[in-house]
Amino acid sequence: MDTFSKALLSEKTDKIPDEYDWFAPLLGDWNCDYDDNYDGQKRHVKGEWIFRRVLEGAGIQDIFIFPSRATKEKSPQPDGEYGSSFRMFNKFEKCYDVCYTCDHCMKRLRFTKEGDRLIGKVLDEENTYWIFSEITENSFHWENVMIKDDGTKIYDCQIVGKRINY
Repeated sequence: MDTFSKALLSEKTDKIPDEYDWFAPLLGDWNCDYDDNYDGQKRHVKGEWIFRRVLEGAGIQDIFIFPSRATKEKSPQPDGEYGSSFRMFNKFEKCYDVCYTCDHCMKRLRFTKEGDRLIGKVLDEENTYWIFSEITENSFHWENVMIKDDGTKIYDCQIVGKRINY
C-alpha cells in the first residue's frame, strides 16, 4: 500500500464517540439500484457505493460509482457520476459536516440523526435533503428529496444498497 493510502485509510479510533458513529453500519462495499426519472422516463441504473474510515478514524469517506464499473460499457449513462463524499464528525455540534463532489458539482451538507434515519440537509439548496434510512447489516435506503414546508416530499432519486460479501 502506498503512503497516501496508508495515511488516508484507517481503523476506528476514539475521535468519533460510539454514540455518534452513525455511518459505521455503512462501512464496506455495496451494490446499488438507482431509480429516478430521466428525460420524463423512469430509469434504473446499477451502481456501486464504497465506504471507508479515513484520517485516523476522524471521518468516513465514500466513493459513489454510477453506473457501476461492471455495467458502464453495456449501460452507459449520459449523466453518469463518479463522486466522493467526505464526512467529518463535528464534535462541537454533534453532527457530521459533509462535502460531496463529482465532475459537475460540489455540495455541502450537515447530517443529523432522527430516530433511525440520517438526515443530510443540503446547505445551499432550500428544502433539499439526502436521507439514509432502513439501514441494516446488509441493506440501506437512500433518497435525494425536496421536503416542502407542508411535509410533502418530491423525490429526485432513490437508491437501495445491498452489501457485497466477499
